[in-house]
Amino acid sequence: MGMPCRMPASPVTPMADVARVRFVSNVASNACYVVLNTALMLWYIPFLVSNLGVAAYGMIALSSSLVMYGALVGTSLNVSITRFLAIDLNQGNTVSANGTFNTALALSAIACSALLVPVGILTYFLPALFNVPTGLERATQFLFASVGAAFLVTILSSNFGVASLIRHRFDLRNIVLSLTLLTRVGTIALCFMVWPASLWHVAAAFVISALIGLAGDVVVWRRLTPELQLNYRSIDRHHFRALANLGGWSAVNQTGALLLMQVDLLIVNAMFGAEMTGRYGAVLLIPALIHTLTEAVATVLSPAIMARYAVDDIEGMRRIAHHSVKLLAVALALPVGLLCGFGGPLLHLWLGPEFAQLDVLLILLVGHLAVNLAIRPLLYVVTAYNRVKVQGLVTLALGFANIGLAIALARWSGWGIAGVAAAAAIVWTIKNCLFLSSYCAVLLRLPWWSFYAPLTAGALGTLAIGFAGRFISQLWWPPNWLALGAMAVTIAVFYSIIAYFLCLNRSDRELLWSILDGRPRA
Repeated sequence: MGMPCRMPASPVTPMADVARVRFVSNVASNACYVVLNTALMLWYIPFLVSNLGVAAYGMIALSSSLVMYGALVGTSLNVSITRFLAIDLNQGNTVSANGTFNTALALSAIACSALLVPVGILTYFLPALFNVPTGLERATQFLFASVGAAFLVTILSSNFGVASLIRHRFDLRNIVLSLTLLTRVGTIALCFMVWPASLWHVAAAFVISALIGLAGDVVVWRRLTPELQLNYRSIDRHHFRALANLGGWSAVNQTGALLLMQVDLLIVNAMFGAEMTGRYGAVLLIPALIHTLTEAVATVLSPAIMARYAVDDIEGMRRIAHHSVKLLAVALALPVGLLCGFGGPLLHLWLGPEFAQLDVLLILLVGHLAVNLAIRPLLYVVTAYNRVKVQGLVTLALGFANIGLAIALARWSGWGIAGVAAAAAIVWTIKNCLFLSSYCAVLLRLPWWSFYAPLTAGALGTLAIGFAGRFISQLWWPPNWLALGAMAVTIAVFYSIIAYFLCLNRSDRELLWSILDGRPRA
């Protein structure tokens, strides 16, 4: 029993019809989760910093960053099962779908078992390898072990979680994510109210919330895909080989991506100590929220792209790719530009006056995101074609280049921690603009420069908004949240009008209105 081949079918499958019908509701559901996540994090980070201290909070950010390198195994397997299971279910091949699911679950269990050893070793030697605040060595070790255990549970959970993605039920997916988030934050808040604040409480909250997430994913999986059954007899070596191959190259790509996006905290900790790690980690929440905002839209496109690939609807894939990149770039320019323009007042009001001086760091962390996150839908195209090998090798090479450049800029340029952020911005932009956009255009049999124009629109929009915000805040520093919000809304209204008429063509505007009417064409 081999992996399913793509079979000619009607240009649009029923699953693709579902993608169109549920597009608005899925995006709305994701948006609600983004609002919840943003509101909680804006309160949660200052809450942790004020109760634990900046240095202790830095250990939370550092532990999460370290564990991400182990979690790349789960992420890679998730990419693999999503692709093959989506194709199986779109083609109605239940037998192959069960083989894919059970084989992927077995691979995940093997991966979790293998990761227990490095997690244990790193936990033991953590205080010797990193700058850990004095007196918090044991608590930090327990925190890291708990965060590691939570991510291992998440690796298993992701096999069940793909059901909501493939079936276009992002509402159920976001209910599970919301319960997980509320459980973690609520457990920590409750413990801090009853006992003196400690990293031990944070560690316990990670494990409890991960178990809640696993239970929720299993319930949703059972409801959405009753045709999938847990059966070890469905484990198949042909599926194993295909999943491992795509998962392996996805792991290479994820490793490179982590070296681009997650290595900065490790470098800051090694070069500047625990206190600066906490400051850097707190500011990192803002680009993380922009990532979450982008995922609210971009993840909805993944099953739609897979559905079209399953039936060889290449023209449909082209439309989705081009329109989504352009609309994302123009839309992301607004929050990114506002953060660049009002970074100083925002940090002052949110984290305190001592953080306002990190506004340049914030600009370097978020300024490039309108371009680099607009590329996100193209990653699904590369995955659909199962052409992640070249992407993985290029990303890995650039990831190592990022480490060298970050250390050089931080140590020898005199930029300090800003040099670490600048290196990631430079290398990540090279990777996405010069390589990924061109590579994806070639896969779709388009001219290699096809995605440059929409990305340029996002970059120009970011610059315009950023300079406007900077100019206004220099004339009048907003003394409170109401004044800051009024300035941001004013700029947003002017930008939206200008972008609608100057950045979007007739086809873009028709698609935008069809989405708002609940009738997306692409």
